[in-house]
Amino acid sequence: MVANLLAMAAALDLPALVVLGFADAPVNQLLGVDPAHEAALALIPLGRGGAPAPAPGPAIAPLGLATEPLSEYEVAYPEIAAAHAATSLAGGAAVWRGGLEAVEAASPQGTPIALEAMTDDALPQESVDAVIYRRGSTRRFARKEMSFVQLSTILESTAGAIPADFIAPSGSPLTELYIIVHAVDGVAPGTYAYRRNERALEPLRQGDFRREASALGLGQELPGDASFNIYYLSDLEAVARRFGERGYRAAQTEGGILGGKAYLASYALRCGATGLTFIDDDVTEFFSPHAAGKSVMFLMAIGRPRRREAD
Repeated sequence: MVANLLAMAAALDLPALVVLGFADAPVNQLLGVDPAHEAALALIPLGRGGAPAPAPGPAIAPLGLATEPLSEYEVAYPEIAAAHAATSLAGGAAVWRGGLEAVEAASPQGTPIALEAMTDDALPQESVDAVIYRRGSTRRFARKEMSFVQLSTILESTAGAIPADFIAPSGSPLTELYIIVHAVDGVAPGTYAYRRNERALEPLRQGDFRREASALGLGQELPGDASFNIYYLSDLEAVARRFGERGYRAAQTEGGILGGKAYLASYALRCGATGLTFIDDDVTEFFSPHAAGKSVMFLMAIGRPRRREAD
């Protein structure tokens, strides 16, 4: 949803910013939500300039809105509530801005493959809102090839800059992209790391990893049938050193936004895509030693949709 909002704002030439540096309790109170059940995850201011904010007024009374239960009973996941509480900020003194310091990438293991993304005049001219309206989650892939240009365009789109208070203009993003290629014209099946500065793929291992991709995706067929998969990994120790516990929420947010951008790019190119769950430690191990010490935040499977056969 955040990726959709940012895309719409960009299409309207409306400045937007993802803000994670806010005090949680006052925002939740203003919205009238109980953080034990739902809570504010991010703020997104929209617009240009304006008059300075007025001084805080008297305390706002609770909204006290009546709500309808979403289901007959609730399943509690205490670990989720505990993780959210641990990543909450108490007040303005804890608000932070800026990102990780830029780190020079290590030398590539093999010869990088330069991407060949579509030029602006070759990109689909469909409106952003039309793409968002069509966008869904592909349920079956056809194990057909995609072009290298399509792969390149999707990678360039998903890895683009995010306007956020936890990313400094001269700093580094919180996540890095790893790819399993199954069927892309001109690219050998195998694993790759995306090198942002060079806009290139770094080869890691060659081979058919469809079975392994399915296993990493909780045994689902989708990541094994897709043309390629993108895994968004983050060095959480480095993130925590910079942002404290709040950094985990920032890395998760960035991974989700980048995945949302891959969704939109894929559907704009008339391809299919779906976000998936995964086995965290197994993903890290699979891409190691290159990914050693990193944790996976999000997984996108991308490919050609397979239509259901008529009964």
